[in-house]
Amino acid sequence: MSVIISIMAIIAVELFFAGMRRICAPGYEAQLVRYGTLPDAGSRTRYTRWVRPYALRLADHVTALRGLTDFDKVARMLDYAGNPAGMTVHEFHGVQLYSGLVGLLVGGVWFALGLPLGAILLVILPLGGFFYPLLWLRGRVKRRQHAITVALPDLLDMLAVCVSAGMGFDIALTLLVERGEGPLYEEMGRMLRELQMGAPREQAFRNLAMRNSSDALRGFIDALLQAEELGSPIAATLERQAEDIRIGRRYRAREEGAKAATKITLIVVVLVTPSVLCLIVAALGMSIMRSSKGLPLPG
Repeated sequence: MSVIISIMAIIAVELFFAGMRRICAPGYEAQLVRYGTLPDAGSRTRYTRWVRPYALRLADHVTALRGLTDFDKVARMLDYAGNPAGMTVHEFHGVQLYSGLVGLLVGGVWFALGLPLGAILLVILPLGGFFYPLLWLRGRVKRRQHAITVALPDLLDMLAVCVSAGMGFDIALTLLVERGEGPLYEEMGRMLRELQMGAPREQAFRNLAMRNSSDALRGFIDALLQAEELGSPIAATLERQAEDIRIGRRYRAREEGAKAATKITLIVVVLVTPSVLCLIVAALGMSIMRSSKGLPLPG
């Protein structure tokens, strides 16, 4: 009996070291694909380890503050932002509660230590923590949709060249999506997957428009669907849309430049001019005081 146990122990140790050598060998990921998928790299981020579990628990058990969040609006914003970290509306509300709780703890510690403005921070920090995720989400939406608008003309130019060369629209778009990077190519790839799964062509394009707030992208989708319905040349439509988007971008840049001049003038009037006046008044006051005391004026 002892001999059998010894043999089994030796085999187990040998299998253990053989497995360790296999895992440490380069390319073991490709060998494990046959038996399952590897854990996603995003699952090891700090958010998924330290925030998501507690946010989901808070969202499940704390319902008193659900009226402060517009779930329909947040759902649209999450789509516009590309669903960061696969976040749902329910989870986002939990993140708001988590952030507000952190603000409450910080404010409570500040107040307990008797530091200045403790009572004010005890109120402001929880509110700021609760609404901060909304500000973060709006910023992410703005950056992502701006990136889509900027990258769209170049994509349309390349599509026009491919279609003019005789390549099919779907084939050309698939080729460009495989080689491109960025939010626009991610959205186009998602639309192509919907088409491959059997979704109607018009519905796939409409879903693409609903997931994004970029006016340039929505205008391109409307023009493309209209061109297909009327039988117009797609290459000409793509070139015209790319040129229109670039013209609109130039006009918006000029508008922003004109607004910048107004903002600079406002800053000068509100901040710089009062500061200069204060310096002048202070200099005059010092001169009057020196002359009244009979002291020589400086300089």
